[in-house]
Amino acid sequence: MLVHNSRIGLLLLVSVMTVAALFFVGPIPQDLRYHLFADSNRVLGLGNFWNIISNFPFIVVGFIGLSRCSRLTQVESTAGYIVFCVAAVFVGIGSSYYHDSPSNGSLLWDRLPMAVAFMAFLSMLLGERIITRYKQACLWLLVLVGLSAVVYWSWSESLGRGDLRPYLLVQFLPVLLIPLIVWLFPSRYMSNSLLLSSFALYFIAKLLEHFDTEIMSITGLTGGHAWKHVVAAVAGLCIIYAIPTRRPGG
Repeated sequence: MLVHNSRIGLLLLVSVMTVAALFFVGPIPQDLRYHLFADSNRVLGLGNFWNIISNFPFIVVGFIGLSRCSRLTQVESTAGYIVFCVAAVFVGIGSSYYHDSPSNGSLLWDRLPMAVAFMAFLSMLLGERIITRYKQACLWLLVLVGLSAVVYWSWSESLGRGDLRPYLLVQFLPVLLIPLIVWLFPSRYMSNSLLLSSFALYFIAKLLEHFDTEIMSITGLTGGHAWKHVVAAVAGLCIIYAIPTRRPGG
């Protein structure tokens, strides 16, 4: 019990330090250069074609996940799992909408389902390894926090004093906590190898996003941002398959 509590204490310490570090700096507005992607090519009459069409894997992944719901072996994870899968579908839709006409206004619809997906994944992991009671309450609380962070950012931008800090916490604090949780707390049913694979793929996706222009110049086809969508969708698929299911008909 003492070891378990000390590990939880470490997670709380990392969380508090991260929040404190971010809020020691002032408000962070959205850099409008974020909306300038390397690939804006028009294909089949559709501008930003590859950045739009590359979101389709998110929709596929979400529906693959939903098709497994009736066969989940752990009923306790069902609510978070369904929320994650539905969020994946809407990530594909919202991101496509954003890339059709990139702006802070359309970016809201990209970030809302992303925040829900991050929070649903975190709640599933907490429920599997740390939390023993009130698991659904934890899910909905985290989802509410994620949605509120995105809405707050959008509202602050509309006032001319944009502040990304809460959204950055929603996106990047789980990136710090999830590998720690996988390392410190034993698995009851989720696959560690698939969870760590999803983490590695997410890191690769962020690199592809960062080197958008360089990848465009190398491939000549599309930028790193479109490839980021595909790799991030595969990361989501790893999370979905980390939750075990019964055999069909079993």
